[in-house]
Amino acid sequence: MTLDVVCLCAEWCGTCRDYLPEFEKLAGSHDWRTHWVDVEDFDAVLDEVDITTFPMILIVDAAGTLCFAGPVTPQPGLLQRLCQAAQQGSLQATDAEDATWQPLLHSLRIRDE
Repeated sequence: MTLDVVCLCAEWCGTCRDYLPEFEKLAGSHDWRTHWVDVEDFDAVLDEVDITTFPMILIVDAAGTLCFAGPVTPQPGLLQRLCQAAQQGSLQATDAEDATWQPLLHSLRIRDE
C-alpha cells in the first residue's frame, strides 16, 4: 500500500536540516510518496494549526485516511516503524486531527475532497 508521508519543517530549524538526509534515504527505499514541506511556504493553510516542535510527520494511506499526525524524534527507524504500522492499519488519526490537517493535505493534492 502506497503512503503519503509529509514532513513539516522550517528552513531555519537545524534539527530539520539534520533530519532531511535520513528522511530522503528512508523515502528512497520504500513505496512512499514523500513531501518535505517548509511551513513558511504554506502559512495560509497552516494559520490555525499549532505546531510546537519540528519535525512534524503526517502519514496518509492510499485511501486518503490520515493515519498519523505528530512530532517525531529524528531517530533512525522511527519513521519506518510508523509507516509500517500505518500500512498494517494499526494507526488512525482522530477526526479532530484529520480536520486540522485537511487544508494542508488538500493543498498538497493528497486529498481531492
